[in-house]
Amino acid sequence: MENVTNLNHSPMLKQLLIMYISRKYEREGIFDDWHLFQEYIWLRNNNLLNELFQEESLTNRLKNEHYTR
Repeated sequence: MENVTNLNHSPMLKQLLIMYISRKYEREGIFDDWHLFQEYIWLRNNNLLNELFQEESLTNRLKNEHYTR
């Protein structure tokens, strides 16, 4: 797997991190590039990148429920 060194060339990853941080930290979330990247590094180092995929899955289900009502 390729190492991500910044989020400039990874817009999908950046968006997933924003959604994840928004849900996890709510109003205390900080969304500048440095903090987003630090959260990514923490998730990677703690073998928790799957949290981002779970966030995407949850978001997709919620969107789907919203459109099917």
